[in-house]
Amino acid sequence: MRRGQDQAGFTLTELLVSLAVLSLVAGMLGAGVQLVRQMAVRATQQSISNETIVTAQAILRDRIESIVPVARFEQEHPTVDLRGATTKLSFLAPALPAERPTTIRRYRLLRTAAGQIVLYESADLSARIDPHAPGELGWTPTILLTGVDRLKIDYYGAAAPDQNRRWRDQWIDQPAPPELARVRLEFAPGDKRKWPDLIVRPVATINSACRLDPFTGKCAGT
Repeated sequence: MRRGQDQAGFTLTELLVSLAVLSLVAGMLGAGVQLVRQMAVRATQQSISNETIVTAQAILRDRIESIVPVARFEQEHPTVDLRGATTKLSFLAPALPAERPTTIRRYRLLRTAAGQIVLYESADLSARIDPHAPGELGWTPTILLTGVDRLKIDYYGAAAPDQNRRWRDQWIDQPAPPELARVRLEFAPGDKRKWPDLIVRPVATINSACRLDPFTGKCAGT
């Protein structure tokens, strides 16, 4: 009889140990599931961030490649209607197909004080909007990226005063667009996003005979 009681006690001990092991396994599985969920969330966020960067680069590449080098005649020698500084680039480019029948639009790329990379555009080519004046009143903004700590734009080509083909931190009052434009970004500290240097070659060269008609967006007389 005592032997039967011992066997019952041993069975109860086994049951308690089994329950403890099952609880441990369940805890480990729960932690594993939570870890998998966290990894999935991080992967999704990283994927979205990468897609945002790819989209921003595609938009900028398309617009800068399509620069329309309309001449300005305010000075003794015609200059291209493009002003490039270290943190701002203003230029003319064809309107997107969805924005037709407008032929040409003005664009301005810059970083705002809030850390946003914004591409402004305006279909108004008349004197009512000074394309080189500070401020973006009358422009339509498209936010490309947020959380950007620094924007730097460089320009490659031969320009005054030295006429050497090299990288420069500005491109203002030149007779033609730069051969290349390079857009660099730095994100806020702790931000793991990476921005590969975007180097774009404008396709067109200056048309020194073109005087822009603000109503048609074409060269006057064409």
